[in-house]
Amino acid sequence: MGVPGTARRWAVAAMCAPSAAFLVYAWGAIHLYTPDFRETCELEHGGWDRAYGRVTYFPLSRPCNAYQDLVPPYVNPAVVVLLVATASCVGLAVAARRNPRSRKEL
Repeated sequence: MGVPGTARRWAVAAMCAPSAAFLVYAWGAIHLYTPDFRETCELEHGGWDRAYGRVTYFPLSRPCNAYQDLVPPYVNPAVVVLLVATASCVGLAVAARRNPRSRKEL
């Protein structure tokens, strides 16, 4: 007996969402590294403050000053949304698999 179509669709979505989360995280991680951090902050991000600049990996962040960060602001929320979507899709795939009405082939 195969997997019903609805459950299969949710399972595929559950497999794609963590890959997308990884790619978005990697995109943000690329922004953490620059050959000269101080020069990049001064030229592109409005200045550098010595009190900032500490790297954190979750959430991804490398601030130049109190207002600017090297990591784009959409990266961390997108990773969280994609991980929540993964958990939701797994739950929906399990629910669709257990639902007796979804097992009927049309």
